[in-house]
Amino acid sequence: SPSTIAGYLDYFKNQILPRWSKVALDDVKAVEVEKWLRGLDLANGTKAKIRNHLSALFNHAIRHELYTRLNPISTVRQSAVRERDPDILTLDELKATIATIESPAIRLMVLVAATTAVRRSELRGLQWQDVDLDGLHLKLRRGLFRKQQTRLKTKASRKPVPILQDLANALRTWRQETPYPGDTDWVFASPYTNGKRPYWAESALVDHIRPAAAKAGVKKHLSWHVFRHSVASLLGQNGEDVKVVQELLRHATSWITIEVYQQAKHDAKR
Repeated sequence: SPSTIAGYLDYFKNQILPRWSKVALDDVKAVEVEKWLRGLDLANGTKAKIRNHLSALFNHAIRHELYTRLNPISTVRQSAVRERDPDILTLDELKATIATIESPAIRLMVLVAATTAVRRSELRGLQWQDVDLDGLHLKLRRGLFRKQQTRLKTKASRKPVPILQDLANALRTWRQETPYPGDTDWVFASPYTNGKRPYWAESALVDHIRPAAAKAGVKKHLSWHVFRHSVASLLGQNGEDVKVVQELLRHATSWITIEVYQQAKHDAKR
């Protein structure tokens, strides 16, 4: 996908090439790579991705017979374990944040994200033809990464996403108010581009959502992914069936839902 390609290019340009571009393949040693990774001021998950990209480079070199030894990166040790779990918003924190956002469009964006767990790219890629207000579901057909349309990640990602009647009512009201209500218009079309593109997700986060959260007294670090994690954890803490939560988040397997997204409540553990 375009986001994956952009990620590879960024890691090579910013980290890998500045250090290794002038080093011969035969001179790349596992211990030196480990030492270099330890010196990077990056999260474990990011360093693990860099290690994997280097490993992929050697696999391609071996496949094209540019390198005839074993892949030296295969023995590089680099943990991908998170140094801290992502913040999870409580129901009260979600309500307070949403209520404090002044922009109707941004407020509705967060409301959709916080009740359906759609991904940021899917949220930006929503068009009115994808919203079934009578059938109460979203038919996700595309994502929007920066200015590029993307295919959805998996077959599971393309399943309809159910919505609540209250959310359908809010979307119906917004369609009556927005100057871009056509079937092929973006649901969250930005007036700054005359509706040609939806709101820029990161700008909405920095300019509207985080200030609103701070004003509401929410001190946690907010990102678009936090809403997705929060939905998963809140449903898990509420005792919902794992299969239901997995399909709502549209994960390929329930392992991802349980091990990566859900966090248990302290009171339940106690």
